[in-house]
Amino acid sequence: MTRAPDTGQPLAELLRARGAEVLEIPLIHFAPPADRAGLHAALRDLSGVSWLLLTSPQAVRALEKELAALGRSFADLRGVQIATVGAGTARALREHGMEPAFVPSQANALALGRELPARTGDGALHLTSQLSQGTLREALEARGVLYRRAELYRTEPAVPGPKALAGLRRVSAVTLTSGSAARHFAALARPGFDPLALPVAVIGEPTAEAARGAGFHRIVVAREPSLAALVGAVEALVREGC
Repeated sequence: MTRAPDTGQPLAELLRARGAEVLEIPLIHFAPPADRAGLHAALRDLSGVSWLLLTSPQAVRALEKELAALGRSFADLRGVQIATVGAGTARALREHGMEPAFVPSQANALALGRELPARTGDGALHLTSQLSQGTLREALEARGVLYRRAELYRTEPAVPGPKALAGLRRVSAVTLTSGSAARHFAALARPGFDPLALPVAVIGEPTAEAARGAGFHRIVVAREPSLAALVGAVEALVREGC
C-alpha cells in the first residue's frame, strides 16, 4: 500500500485483519503552506466569504492546525457555510463538531462547482494544497461566484528507497488514496520497474481519474470512499489475479 499520512495505519490494520501481507510505502507527505502569513490573514478576515470550500480530509486537519495557531477553532467559523467535496471530507469535518452545509452528488471538484447552492456575487474561499487544479474555480466563476484560493498546506513527494522499490515488484495490488499518490507512484518508473503494470485499488473516482491520466490500466474503484470499501477493492484485484 502507498501509505497516506492520514489513512496509513488504519488501512494497514484492516488489510492485515483480512490476511494480507502489507508493504507500507509513503509516497507523499504534507508540509506547511508557502505563505503562512497570507493564509492567516485570509482566515482572520472572512468578510465577504459566503462559502468555505474544503476538498480533502487533509484540508480539514490542516485547517484545524492553522486555526489553533491563531487561537481559534472551528466554532469561530459558524458564520460561514462550509462545503465539502465528498463523504470522506464531510466525515472529517463532523469529527470536529461541524456539519457541512453542502456535499455534492458526486465527490469531485466539477460537481461541487456546478451544484454549490451559491448565488451570483457570493464569495467562495477554497482552502487547498498547491496542487489544486482549476476545475472548481472555472465552474464557480462561470456561475458568477467570486472564487478565491488560499494555500492551506503543501503536498510533497516522498521517494521510496531501493529496498521499498524491490518489495513493490512482488505485490499483488497497490492502494492509492489520492490523485497525488497516483501521479507520484507513476513517476517511480525506472529500468526494471514499471509501476503502471501493477494493479491498483483506489478510494474514489477522482483518484481513479488521476490514475487513468497517469497511465494505469488495471484499476478497481472502491464502491464508496471508505477504507473498508478500499479493502474490498483490493480483494477484488487479488481474486482477479488468481
